[in-house]
Amino acid sequence: MVPEQEKAAWNDYIARVPFFSMLQSWEWGEFKKQLGWTPFRVAVKKGGEFAAAAQVFIKPLLFGATGFAYIPRGPVGDWLDAQVTDVLLSAIHRIARQHRVVFLKLEPPQVCKAGCEDILLRQGFKPGYYNNQPCSTIIVDLTRSLEEILGEMRSSTRRSIQAALRKGVTFKVGDESDIPAFFEMMQTTSRRAGFAIRGLDYYQHEWKTMSAAFPALFLLAYYQDILLAANISYSFGKHVAFFHQVSSGELRELNPNPLLVWETIKWAKGLGCESYDLWGIPDEIGPRYVLDGVLPPVDEKSNGLWGVYRFKSSISKNVVAYIGSYDYAYLPLLYLPMTSKYLTRELQDQAAAWLDNLRR
Repeated sequence: MVPEQEKAAWNDYIARVPFFSMLQSWEWGEFKKQLGWTPFRVAVKKGGEFAAAAQVFIKPLLFGATGFAYIPRGPVGDWLDAQVTDVLLSAIHRIARQHRVVFLKLEPPQVCKAGCEDILLRQGFKPGYYNNQPCSTIIVDLTRSLEEILGEMRSSTRRSIQAALRKGVTFKVGDESDIPAFFEMMQTTSRRAGFAIRGLDYYQHEWKTMSAAFPALFLLAYYQDILLAANISYSFGKHVAFFHQVSSGELRELNPNPLLVWETIKWAKGLGCESYDLWGIPDEIGPRYVLDGVLPPVDEKSNGLWGVYRFKSSISKNVVAYIGSYDYAYLPLLYLPMTSKYLTRELQDQAAAWLDNLRR
């Protein structure tokens, strides 16, 4: 266990991994603690330096009689090294069993490549029925010039950025007082796109906590006095992630979202960041891209995250595929009814809704 005295060293190590890793930061653990989770920070050291680490979240279930364990975007570091894996997972299993955990879900930021899944399978993990974090995403390379980044965008997206400004779309940097307006649009967006959201307090608390700890940008787009869209991005280390985007659905022809993304890219470049994670496209896209090297057409489907893919793929084509989630069952008799793909459709929907509430 990593003591609080090593908070700075922990964050420094987590921030140096080559992807957006804020969900493993010390502050994210403190944020989740206010929501009923208990964070446990586990690390393996070599020569006094961190070699691998995992922030494990445990939440009580069934009135505290048992629990659920989750490692979002982790473990990190050299956790696939055989010796390190044994030590790290042994410590995690010990904590999980002490808290009578039903199962552990981990979602490593490990890109798809031969052999990495085998290590988890040999350790007793199995592919998870449900992913909390997206296993496919698009990442914009910010080490290039703004001209190169803009040139990679779809021509219609570049025109949308210019047209939004020409037609009178303006934007401002938001603060905590703008979260209720953001949340109102979040409700509209969720009804339109069919995804679950949290309550207002969650977004207020997230923004207050994380923006105080790390560089963050909250942008709102307007036409005259009409709020059209907003997005929230966080920076951690050399990486930025596109955490939330919402739109009112009004005056869609003004298309303000590309403008907000472009302004965020310029902000992130100004911070010296190296990547901008657009945070999630349909899970099936990444593995298909890895296997055949061809991205599906943007109009292949219209449900779920496919509309999001249409927008994000207009910004960049750099698709990254992670290996997805893996579960370790400590209490199989409880784990199977909660996660089995053989549940009835109604029970699958109920299980998915319950697990979706654990997202991030």
